[in-house]
Amino acid sequence: MWTESFYWSIRYILNNVNLQIYSFGFDCGLSFLDKIRKAGELGYAGVELVRDYEGIPAQDVVNALKEAGIPAVSAHVGLDFIEQDLPYLAELGVKYVACPMAAFNTAEEAKELAADLNRLGKLAKEYGITIGYHNHTGEFYVDQGKYLLDWVMENTDPQLVAFEIDCGWASAAGVNPVEYIQQHAGRICAIHVKENNAVIGADKPQSRHAPAQHPKFELDEDGKPIIPPEFKRMMEEREKLNVPTGTGIVDWKAVKAAADAQWDGEVLYVVEREASYGGKDRVTCLAEDLAWLKENL
Repeated sequence: MWTESFYWSIRYILNNVNLQIYSFGFDCGLSFLDKIRKAGELGYAGVELVRDYEGIPAQDVVNALKEAGIPAVSAHVGLDFIEQDLPYLAELGVKYVACPMAAFNTAEEAKELAADLNRLGKLAKEYGITIGYHNHTGEFYVDQGKYLLDWVMENTDPQLVAFEIDCGWASAAGVNPVEYIQQHAGRICAIHVKENNAVIGADKPQSRHAPAQHPKFELDEDGKPIIPPEFKRMMEEREKLNVPTGTGIVDWKAVKAAADAQWDGEVLYVVEREASYGGKDRVTCLAEDLAWLKENL
């Protein structure tokens, strides 16, 4: 397990720019442990894990982190798995665990989610871990005059629950991330650095009490899904939002100033990339993201 002094010194030396492992994508050919090692090779200060560690012994992950010379600063874990994963994540040295998304579409359902986060926050505190939530666009859907995410914030205990604002999705929803951070001073401990170049509005979220809705595709003779042209076009348009860091609509200097001013401690900055750009491979894009951030922030 990482010592606290090592954890902070590594982040300081490498300018506190971390990488969400999800950013490598699903077709890069690297294993989960290789993605950790590659993040270290690229020069990132640490990694934010996804739940691809399932079935991998904790010591194997610790060894990969040591080889990479970086800590696991945080993790994205689905709401239903956080409680069972806490001992494992604590063994890895993770200090912050965010629910990456959840279905809820009314103020009342937001309060139900807040209650879940408060309960998990109490459990996580025993492991020295803070629980949080990460937004997409749907959390900026309005009910009873407030964003759904506002309802979650107002009903969670600040001593137990902190938030990770994904500035790419927030700006895509039409929300100025700088203003939102300032409005919720003291609640935001992490920032997702995701570049975005257009406003698409907030997606209408699903109810947490409705059956999960996933797109269903017919399969071809080889058993592979047949993607309908309209769905493919929609995904391609979404991917076009992911432009090189520093070239979109997010003012990252203002984001950093606002985030640093409101949090009593060091804010986690985590690069998350949904798609590549300019015909480049994903690793090249992630290297360029880091280079821009180090030069400009």
